[in-house]
Amino acid sequence: MNTKACLIIFVSAFGLLIVSAIIGNILESDGTVKALSPNGIAAVKMFYFALFCVLGFSVVPLALRFFLSAQIKIGNGEFFLIKWLQAHEQGFVIGVWIMFIIGLCISLPSAIKDGMFK
Repeated sequence: MNTKACLIIFVSAFGLLIVSAIIGNILESDGTVKALSPNGIAAVKMFYFALFCVLGFSVVPLALRFFLSAQIKIGNGEFFLIKWLQAHEQGFVIGVWIMFIIGLCISLPSAIKDGMFK
């Protein structure tokens, strides 16, 4: 798993989230946001939800790599779980991503039905 690519994706998405929130606040103070149609507001909500998902997916390999390096530095590198995670790092990350996707597939239809993007 390429940690550098995940870090670039994470920092870019986080920066875009912050910049777009600042721009949104400026537009809201000007009164532009009140002029948006319900479809426009739904598009903004989808944009932020997509950024949230990108952040969530990109933080998994970063957090695992940080956890493993910290465990090795404090002397726990010889434990079975740490060795196993080192050997199966990519599979573990893909497994967590699959669990995220399953959760999205279960919850997203109900969220849309209940008005998440209205």
